[in-house]
Amino acid sequence: MRVLALGGTELKLLWRNRTVMFMAIAFPLGLGGYMAYQGTSFGGGGWGVVVTLQIMLVLLMTVYITITTTLTARRQDLFLKRLRSGELTDFGVLAGTVGPVLVLGFAQSLVLAIIAMAAGAPIPVNPLLFAVGVLIGLALFAAAGMASTVFTKTPENAQLTTLPIFMVAAGAAASSFLADNQVAHWISIALPGGGVAELLRTGWLGVTWDGKSVGFVDQLVSAGPAAGASLLWAVLAVYAALRWFRWEPRS
Repeated sequence: MRVLALGGTELKLLWRNRTVMFMAIAFPLGLGGYMAYQGTSFGGGGWGVVVTLQIMLVLLMTVYITITTTLTARRQDLFLKRLRSGELTDFGVLAGTVGPVLVLGFAQSLVLAIIAMAAGAPIPVNPLLFAVGVLIGLALFAAAGMASTVFTKTPENAQLTTLPIFMVAAGAAASSFLADNQVAHWISIALPGGGVAELLRTGWLGVTWDGKSVGFVDQLVSAGPAAGASLLWAVLAVYAALRWFRWEPRS
């Protein structure tokens, strides 16, 4: 109950911060809706590209950047330190602070997927694989957001400290669509974000990276390396967050 109460308070704080509200809610939904409106003409790709980019936008903007900014802000005003002196465990403090952002990211992913289908996108061929991609992406970028606070001194610095991972993940996602040979494909899914994009695209379209339509079992086999690489990055991000996360302002 205490974790839920903290989560409710965090949602109110997010809602009252106009900058965070715009970057975490209005911008991803607005741009994602525009992508759906443009349909298959957006970026010259098909619906698999559109939907995948919509979800990646949510993972990076709503989840990754918001968690980095929020945790840094709460640490800066000693809110996290005060919470630790209460009855909540460290895990409870982080769950109550990060949980609402994850719920928001999941809800936005669902809304954008529905908008895409309403705009003409086909229903996902493999909803299970698509959902796995979303969940792994949420875990990966939530942990990455926590880990990025190690290098982020103030909330304002988050605009710079989150840029490297943002660019790598966005570039890897784009490369997963553009790969024209096996080597380029393996490189793209080995990078943070590339494997998540591969899972989302395969789950939505039911095709391999080279456009071959395959059955359910072959889809899972084809997505195995992408899932493995993404889970590995998630584990590394969680380790970094747990090992070096700071509860008090950096000197």
